[in-house]
Amino acid sequence: MALKDKLKSLRTESGMTQETVAEKLGVSSQTVSKWERGLLSPDISLLPKIAILFHCSIDSIFEMDSLWGIEHRKNFKDKIRELNEKNDYEGTYKALISEIELNPEHYGNYADVMFHILKKKMFDINHVQKMISLAEYAERNCTDDDMRNEIYRLMIQICSQTENSEIKKKAMYYYIKLPKLRHSREVYAKFVMEGEEYLSQIKKNIIYMIDMVECEVRQLISNEMTLEEKLYYYKKAAEVYETVLDNKYAGFFDVPVLCDYANIVSLLMQSGDSEHAEMYMNRILYMLERHLSEDDKKETSKLLYSAYIPNSIPAEQSCIKLFDDMINNANFENFKEPILELYERYKKYFNMT
Repeated sequence: MALKDKLKSLRTESGMTQETVAEKLGVSSQTVSKWERGLLSPDISLLPKIAILFHCSIDSIFEMDSLWGIEHRKNFKDKIRELNEKNDYEGTYKALISEIELNPEHYGNYADVMFHILKKKMFDINHVQKMISLAEYAERNCTDDDMRNEIYRLMIQICSQTENSEIKKKAMYYYIKLPKLRHSREVYAKFVMEGEEYLSQIKKNIIYMIDMVECEVRQLISNEMTLEEKLYYYKKAAEVYETVLDNKYAGFFDVPVLCDYANIVSLLMQSGDSEHAEMYMNRILYMLERHLSEDDKKETSKLLYSAYIPNSIPAEQSCIKLFDDMINNANFENFKEPILELYERYKKYFNMT
């Protein structure tokens, strides 16, 4: 697109008249008209103002790659280094902001200035509010998830360091925006929580990660595997949960390990190892017996943050299905009598008869 057409397109898309553009840039409306007719080109000194006015980069308007090329970036880095060597942190801040204003779609610059604010502890209201405005712009316009999450991570730390209570709330806002993945939300809980709330969140994070790992280990199992290979992975999946359950009541979290044990029993019986199958069967019966004791339910793992997950299927309902699966599986024939006996007591205890 020709320069004249690009300028006209940007103006009309922004809903401005030639007179409005002229007023904001400090030129006459006739000059703007000549730009759009290709009779005149904007003076180079106006390029930054035009880019800021239309919220875009200079090179995207004028296709002046050299302006944002290697030489420009080298000069900019040299300038930042000189300012930092002089301990002119405010000068560095202003230079970074100017670079953003010249090229608002380059979100790496947003992260750079936010890191500068964090590193130099420039947590006064003016600097922080400017960072919030940049973060809001990035949230609306940045399509790069990794870059947007990096901005969120920096903003959590910046907002949590201020004395302003309203800005502190923004830290939680950015915390919630982060995905629930390691190196994202979990490691930033300390910036938005404290006391028991923080400890509870850490325990939730642990269980979340344990649950994810156990599930991923099971995903490795395929029909093409040998019995020995399947046994290996089911045992590893069960061991992941055993790490945090401490052989104590776990309610909702008993279900995945019970299912792993049931698969192990079935595979061991198929391989003819009834001795080890009985050992795992006894673990299943022991854990299910614990569900029938209110005293046992009070004894939970130190790392287990809750016996139940809100809005989840109740543990006992899932365990009833497990009972049905075991009863109807020929590999559990040797253990059918104790399973049926406990099944009847289990249904009666939870009024499922």
